Amino acid sequence: MKTTAKICFFGVLLIFTGCVTLYKPNAIHSPLLHEKGNLNTSAILSFSGSGLANLQAAYALSDHVGIMADGMYHFRSSNNTESVDEKLNMLFGEAGVGYFRRFGNTMLFQCYGGGGYGRTSDVIDYPDQPDPEAKASYYTVFFQPGVAVISDRFEVAFDLKANYVQMFDISAYLYDQFEWWNTDSKFHPDTTLNFMNLEPTITLKAGGKKLKGFLQTGITMPTVNRKSYFGVSTSSLFVVPLIKFSVGVSYRF
Repeated sequence: MKTTAKICFFGVLLIFTGCVTLYKPNAIHSPLLHEKGNLNTSAILSFSGSGLANLQAAYALSDHVGIMADGMYHFRSSNNTESVDEKLNMLFGEAGVGYFRRFGNTMLFQCYGGGGYGRTSDVIDYPDQPDPEAKASYYTVFFQPGVAVISDRFEVAFDLKANYVQMFDISAYLYDQFEWWNTDSKFHPDTTLNFMNLEPTITLKAGGKKLKGFLQTGITMPTVNRKSYFGVSTSSLFVVPLIKFSVGVSYRF
């Protein structure tokens, strides 16, 4: 009876305290390519709304065609109660291709599309009992138009990313230990979930001709299958995690 109570307690903890995080958006990649041969890179640390560490690179194949790639790593380890730790690991990569065009010396239009793949796991580490764990894989498909004001030392861009996410290989260890989880959780083995987000974002870069500081802010707006999104990112129910805020550095070769 005591063991069953503990298992149920940690199941409730996993589902309802914001501990279940199987998905986080990456920082928006605004390539801001100007002309053939540009290679733009960024290293970004996110404080809210995105995975913790993001690396981005974009290259202009011609005066109007660019390619982009970025990666995200997210890690969190927190102590919920005495001797109980929650550990989250997430790894994601994304690539795309798109069109850009300058209008005069200061205006830029850009539009990119592509996709990505990620894996994530969220575990509660309990010293004397089996560890409840939720994990999944996912792929994404995105379309992202944007406009920007550019100069040698200052750039500001507004991008709107439409991001479709399909999650698969979703599983939860200890899933069959308590019957109520069979109806209240979507973490069934072999189950897939899908949803779509709109992510309007403002990106600011300022500094020298090559090295600039980076600031990004925006929001994540779950649109299609909102319940699925909040089911795999329960902390977003508290609204603040939907707000993006990131800082970093950007370098143009």
